[in-house]
Amino acid sequence: MPNSINRRRFLEQALKGAAALTAAMSLPQLGSAFAATSTPSKAALPSTMELAINLALAQPSGFRYNRPYVAVYIEDAQGNPVRTVSLWAETSRHARYLTELRRWFSESSDLIPTVSSPTRNPGQYTLVWDGKTDQNKPTPQGEYYVCVEAAREHGPYGLVRQKVTLGTAPLKKSLDTSVNPDLSSVSVEYRKKA
Repeated sequence: MPNSINRRRFLEQALKGAAALTAAMSLPQLGSAFAATSTPSKAALPSTMELAINLALAQPSGFRYNRPYVAVYIEDAQGNPVRTVSLWAETSRHARYLTELRRWFSESSDLIPTVSSPTRNPGQYTLVWDGKTDQNKPTPQGEYYVCVEAAREHGPYGLVRQKVTLGTAPLKKSLDTSVNPDLSSVSVEYRKKA
């Protein structure tokens, strides 16, 4: 009889430990831990290449115009944030409108103090992603989403989000901006660094 009690206690303790481990680690973390051990690592993006994101803010119509808040960022193929390239927003007086950048804000709002800069007037702008994460680590070659999210106080909201495949070959691509009238054009160019 003592052996069956010891086995029972052992099984109870083992189950409690497994439950605690499961509670401590979320399922995505478990999945990525298993994926990291079962799949070979991909080669990093070449350090000699960069992704230029060209965007044009449209000239407004009407007399009252608030410059849009714009977040330009990169996501991996699963939609997880990789790098915030730039955030144009008023952070001192109207920080409440940052929530209008819905997708970016839900994942990366803790980066506001380090990546924000003033809003911009209508015109052409070029931003460059060096192929690294927000933690300054190299990223693997593969598929990424280029995201340009724009929102304006008392104005429209729109998210331009398109997949690109980055490796060793150059690439040029125009993105569809019909979802937001504040963006007249967005294009990307994967190129050698100047």
